[in-house]
Amino acid sequence: MPGEPMALILHHYAVSIPFSLGKAMPPASDRHALDAELSKLQVETAALGFEAFIYDYSPVPTSIEGDLITPSFLHMERVPPDMQGLWCNDGYYQIDPVQQLALQCCAPFVWSYRHPERTALKALVTKRDRVAEYMNDNDIACGLTVPLHLRDGSFATLTGMKHGQTHEARLEETMAEFSLLAHQFHDRAYSCFGSDARNSSPVSLSSREKECLAYAAEGLTAKQIARQLNRSTATVNLHLNSAIHKLGASNRVQAVVRAIHYRLID
Repeated sequence: MPGEPMALILHHYAVSIPFSLGKAMPPASDRHALDAELSKLQVETAALGFEAFIYDYSPVPTSIEGDLITPSFLHMERVPPDMQGLWCNDGYYQIDPVQQLALQCCAPFVWSYRHPERTALKALVTKRDRVAEYMNDNDIACGLTVPLHLRDGSFATLTGMKHGQTHEARLEETMAEFSLLAHQFHDRAYSCFGSDARNSSPVSLSSREKECLAYAAEGLTAKQIARQLNRSTATVNLHLNSAIHKLGASNRVQAVVRAIHYRLID
């Protein structure tokens, strides 16, 4: 739309990333319920003065090395059309200072890529930060993020964003109401999630590999696991070695630790 200011152009965008990022969609009834909740959230965030929002959920937020894992559910509303690909496919999510900060803190915070020195991003944004450059180029001036650290170790955030010359102090005035909105929305949205979104993992193990690792976590040897499963010791070792390889572990103990981290076994 030539000639329109960027702040106006953004209002024509409505990008929603598919549920579970390539995994199975939830049942139609749950998907419709989730779509309804997202539509309601758009109205509620707009009423607070936000022009765009992002909601994400990760059952396991980081890899065993501490790197951010792309969420199992990520919804972006009224953002530039290329933002989806950059965050999901080109690694922008992993280097996003807002997401890095959200993982480290429990309190909601105001951020600005235009004036990071005035917000909580001052220690995280560098001069040649790719995310900061992208946000500034697209006139996404500042925002408010609510981190949700959940009891089972999963993690979610709700971020409201504004364009143009908005002063960060105005966002702080909505912090309490936006925080309550974030918690209420997540509770409703989570009930609509399918098992893929709730249990998504960057590592995929077969049911037999998980079973063998679970027994190994209890201290059983391969021979003892073989008796439990009525399989040969060689077959059990095959499953264990396959799990070790998939998890990038160097031994059985490390594989158990990694499987627990990724919530593949209890």
